[in-house]
Amino acid sequence: MSHRIAGFELRLPESWHVVPTEVPGEIDGWARATAESLVAEAATPERSDVMTADATGVLAEQLADVGKAVVDTRIGGLQTAVLVRHPELGTVDAMVTVAAQQDLAHDAFAAQLASIVENSEEHDFAFAGRVDGTSDAGEVTGMHSMISHFGDLGIEGTAVLEERVVLGVFPAGCADMVELTAIARSVGTFDDMPQEMLGLLAGLAVELEAA
Repeated sequence: MSHRIAGFELRLPESWHVVPTEVPGEIDGWARATAESLVAEAATPERSDVMTADATGVLAEQLADVGKAVVDTRIGGLQTAVLVRHPELGTVDAMVTVAAQQDLAHDAFAAQLASIVENSEEHDFAFAGRVDGTSDAGEVTGMHSMISHFGDLGIEGTAVLEERVVLGVFPAGCADMVELTAIARSVGTFDDMPQEMLGLLAGLAVELEAA
């Protein structure tokens, strides 16, 4: 008998911070409070109050931007979190979103990812490679890619590389899947991004219900 996904939860390491996208009105307040807390924890005597305030303001803006961008997708049930390794720099290192997808099989998902790379008019893929693995929640397949963003530095002919991993988790005997999408600020944020994202799936718990 085929089952459906009734719910899921991704338990993340403490270095990741969950974004309250289910309540859009809380995003700005959460972003400011989180930025203030993180920057204060990372403060050192060598950093002036002005530098600390500047980092807090920039980080709060980036955190809020992440939350609002996720809300704008209008995809219900998304779980979103951000990674901030160096709060004193005022930057978000990476973000991850997790969502359930109905009636999407392993091979169809893999073909969908390949089609995006081959036919995308929105992104310029400098690299794309398939990722396969396993997790306690089910079989895993996905894609690791590098996406070129030309002109982001304001210099003609230059590009900034964004590193991205998309993984689909397919619980046994289930018609649905869970999709994890992780985006790093730049190449080099992770030593091995696909492997680290597969590692995050150790915290994924999926609840199934009978079809």
